[in-house]
Amino acid sequence: MWRALALLGASAIFGAAVAAQPGADASPQRLSGAQSNYVEYCAGCHGIKGSSAPAPVPELRDRVGFFMCTPEGREYLIRLPNVAHAPVSSAEELAELMNFVVFTLGSSSVPSATPRFTASEVEMLRQRPLHPGASLQALRRQLVANLIRTCGAPAVLRQLHSPPGDRAGTAR
Repeated sequence: MWRALALLGASAIFGAAVAAQPGADASPQRLSGAQSNYVEYCAGCHGIKGSSAPAPVPELRDRVGFFMCTPEGREYLIRLPNVAHAPVSSAEELAELMNFVVFTLGSSSVPSATPRFTASEVEMLRQRPLHPGASLQALRRQLVANLIRTCGAPAVLRQLHSPPGDRAGTAR
């Protein structure tokens, strides 16, 4: 029942976002499989549109794409424990979910010509999940420092959530 309510609410939010675009059909929108999985497995912490509450979870909206700038950052996104162990039915489904997260929620932060995740890449990376804990936090800090230094990612990437008044995470 909770899943059905969450999906109904998310459908309304995603549908409203689509309908708000000029010339868009205002009829209710169906969620894609990736959107549905995002709502069920990710949105509780990261927010429906990728903007997390002021909580100790990373902001995704307009930020997550920066991780695609390096091979280590790209791998990190799939090897995160909650991603690698996500209860989706296949590597293809997880690849679709993560492509939605990166290319839709992270839209403006994705480097140009970045390839999408493939099922075979996801399958391989899921076999080596990262372990939660302090070492995971240290790894994220190290990756972010490298992204800022080598890829020109904004320093705001160091923050886990957007500052007040910057819900899109675009302060640079």
